[in-house]
Amino acid sequence: MTNTTITYKQKFEESEHKAHYQNIATKILRDMNDLRSKAQDSVTAPRRWIWELIQNAKDVHYDNGVNIRIDFEDDDLLSKVIFRHNGKPFTADNIRFLIEQISTKDRAKDTDGKRKNTGRFGTGFLTTHLLSEVVTVNGVAKEPELPYRKFTLTLDRSGYELEEITTAVQKAKDSVANLDEIEPYKSYNKDNLNTSFSYSLPDKLSIQIANAGFEDLQKCLPFALLFVNEIEAVEVFHLNHLYYTNKNKAEETSLEYRSVFIQKGDKDTTEELTYVKLTKGFTNIVVPINTNGGEIEILPINKDTPKLFCDFPLIGTEIFPFPVIVNNPNFNPTDPRDGVFLNSTEQRSNPLVQENKKIVDEAIELYFILLDFAIENKWKNLHLLAEITPLKQSPYWINESWFNDSVLKPLRSKILRSKIVNTADGNLTAILGDDDKAYIWFPYSNRKEIREKMWGLAKEWFPHQLPAKDQVELWYRLAWNECAKLTLDQFSAFVEYKKKVSDLEKVLANRSGIEWLNDFYLLLKLDEKEFHSIMENRVLIPDQNGDFWKKAQLSLDKGDIEETFKDILKEFGNDIRAKLADNQIGVDFGDKIIDQSYVIKEITSEVNSKTIDREVAQEFRNALNQLLLYFRKYPEKAKQLFPTIYRSKHLLYDDEEILENIDKAEQLDDLLKEFNVNSTEDLRALLGENTNDENNLLPITQELLVSMGISNIEDWKKALEDKDLKSLFAHDSIPTTDMFVLAQSFIAQAKQRVIDHLETLDEYDLSLMDDQTATTILAGIYKNNQPISIVFRPAYSGEVIIYYGSERDTLDYESSELWVDDGTDVKQITLGHILKSAQIRKFPI
Repeated sequence: MTNTTITYKQKFEESEHKAHYQNIATKILRDMNDLRSKAQDSVTAPRRWIWELIQNAKDVHYDNGVNIRIDFEDDDLLSKVIFRHNGKPFTADNIRFLIEQISTKDRAKDTDGKRKNTGRFGTGFLTTHLLSEVVTVNGVAKEPELPYRKFTLTLDRSGYELEEITTAVQKAKDSVANLDEIEPYKSYNKDNLNTSFSYSLPDKLSIQIANAGFEDLQKCLPFALLFVNEIEAVEVFHLNHLYYTNKNKAEETSLEYRSVFIQKGDKDTTEELTYVKLTKGFTNIVVPINTNGGEIEILPINKDTPKLFCDFPLIGTEIFPFPVIVNNPNFNPTDPRDGVFLNSTEQRSNPLVQENKKIVDEAIELYFILLDFAIENKWKNLHLLAEITPLKQSPYWINESWFNDSVLKPLRSKILRSKIVNTADGNLTAILGDDDKAYIWFPYSNRKEIREKMWGLAKEWFPHQLPAKDQVELWYRLAWNECAKLTLDQFSAFVEYKKKVSDLEKVLANRSGIEWLNDFYLLLKLDEKEFHSIMENRVLIPDQNGDFWKKAQLSLDKGDIEETFKDILKEFGNDIRAKLADNQIGVDFGDKIIDQSYVIKEITSEVNSKTIDREVAQEFRNALNQLLLYFRKYPEKAKQLFPTIYRSKHLLYDDEEILENIDKAEQLDDLLKEFNVNSTEDLRALLGENTNDENNLLPITQELLVSMGISNIEDWKKALEDKDLKSLFAHDSIPTTDMFVLAQSFIAQAKQRVIDHLETLDEYDLSLMDDQTATTILAGIYKNNQPISIVFRPAYSGEVIIYYGSERDTLDYESSELWVDDGTDVKQITLGHILKSAQIRKFPI
């Protein structure tokens, strides 16, 4: 009889076997429950699955790199994702670790100091079960001493109890236990996509998770291809895109220009994405650029793109506020790969944290090199390199104090002193001036409309100290304490500092100061609370002298106050214009209005107080004289407006003036008696008859001859036949031959200049001109196809004397014009010009 006694050794072995499976199931169930809880609410977990599969493929690449194909079939009846690659076959350990969800992660470094693998089949791979809790794996197994064998493996993580998970793990193991009995796979080709992971998508949440992964792929895959040379190409049949890198690279100093190509649709269309990459050791920084037209333009990084890569994106590091993408394969990431450890090490040293911080320090060095190079070479969109802000939230993997001291402050200090701001006048300028004081002013308000209108008004004043219009919003978001913020109150302080309209107009570009101020008040009114506060505390409203005052210090001019009264009050030292707002200012003063009746009371009060003492009155003589002059000009009106002081107007006169006027009156009376006339009008007439005009006679000069158009002695003699003309000249004045020669020269010169000028005017046609009608008349000229005659004259002495009868006759016709050459310009003399310059207000008809 066979001995069936069970030994303790067997019991221990059974217990060990049971405990092993218990541990595996416990870990898988714990991780799956955690993953299930994140499926709908986690921001990062649904995006991670695709990168875990790509990382696994990269870790088993052959020397020439791995090719990847991803199919996404979104069908109403059956949706699925299939991930394929042509990496190396599975080893026995790979298969076992995949079934038991044990990580084969080897984070050891190679001889160059680079981490060997990114990680395989651990917790990260478990995230792929967000697509489907049941995964079918098709692959090829290969051990060095054994033949290739194909296998199919089902990973079922759908259970909610330990027993269900344990059973599923055992079933998966059993499915590959007979590998030795399977026919060897003799047609294995390493270039074929021999490995596949198939996920059937059971519900809408699975489809959403699949789409989240593909969206992340579009944003991040180009960066990953730049960092991971082991990936040859990634073909995505959901997007119908093929991604691959340009193996050639252009280098300039420490910069590389690298490209990622995307073939779309039928692969006839290729899109090239270009990047600048800087490297120090294993640390890279990257920014996307556009090189069209020979100029380099920095492109924005999608706000949902992770900023830290450990060859592949660390989903969740998009909250790390850095202006460029940072990559290093030696980063020590968190287990969910949503960050890298950058915690405090003050109390206890941590080599993993120290290594991560060293990598960030290297990235900052590279950033400084990039920034200087971009500025020196005038790259466009430099402001995108200023994308550095405080942490909006402090994740568990970052120490905020370290970040502020070691990242934020150094970058901001560099940005403040670098010519990174495109100004409104088209230049590049640093935020701080050479004296480290604020130079650029950034429009700042919680309302976009206010920021835009503030920028528009400030551009008319100091465009060299404003960001370009298309960068206002970015700088509003980025501006920190050391950046000068152009708030409504700060803008008002600038206006207040000018103190008067005339000084404001000196800095405005071709704009009326009052017009600009009215627009400024409209800007302030967009924030009602701020408007009232500023108007109460700032000196911003111009009075009628152009000086700024607080609103409460001014009143509205009703518009009926005579300017003379304002002048009189000013002479009294009571400048009413300093109490009245400029008439064109669009600010509501309510019932604070000053009218003429108020001003009349003020004048009356000033007169009454100043004329009590004659010595005091003498100090305000100009004011009193102006008032007396008004009384003389408008006696009836003065009686109505100033009844009291008008009746006592004799008190307004100066004693010395009164005595002087009495003396003049007595002298005038004596003159009237002496000449036996009764009025000053009669006296003037009598004196006019006896006035000797000899002293007013004109001497004969060449200028005079030119202005008359006389070029010979015969014309001169004819001219003197005009008695009115002859009476103007001294009898002993006779023109010389030289005078006539010069006159002829000037007349000929003027004639040619007038002709040359008329030929430049489209409305004049001189092709049939007849210049023989008279010395100073041109005939045969057409203007707008109508015949016209031109009388021309030199006017080098500033005047013209018309004496020729032919000239007067010609100018008597409507179709005639008078043109002169004053030595500088040739111009037409119109009737209006003659009336104004000769001050003719009436003439006979």
